[in-house]
Amino acid sequence: MASKNKDVRIEQRRVLEKKLDLRLSKLAGLGVASEKVKSDPLVKNLKSQIRETNIRIAAFDKNMLKIEELKQAKARKLAEKSAPKEDQVAPEKEAKPKKKAASADKEPKKKPAEGEAPKKPRKKKEEAPAE
Repeated sequence: MASKNKDVRIEQRRVLEKKLDLRLSKLAGLGVASEKVKSDPLVKNLKSQIRETNIRIAAFDKNMLKIEELKQAKARKLAEKSAPKEDQVAPEKEAKPKKKAASADKEPKKKPAEGEAPKKPRKKKEEAPAE
């Protein structure tokens, strides 16, 4: 009875209800009192299986609602993400020229005069060999 398809569960419920009706009609035909019908083991078993099947069908419905809500939330997030990107692109383009304009105010690096020799980079001190 372990099925993961809602349609199969609905069919199982229909079959169980049909079996229950047949059992109840058989007991009624035998003239069994309604109190004893409730305590009949087959009737109890069929009713419990119907309850379990109804619970599983309800779980399918609950999961489907949850999946739909998650899909809608994901669509909203994607819509929100795409809308701000367009707004953010324009300010970034404006910010880049401002940075260039700010760097133009700074003095350019001084080049060594023609007569002066360029400075040599410092050499790192070599470690003394350990003896």
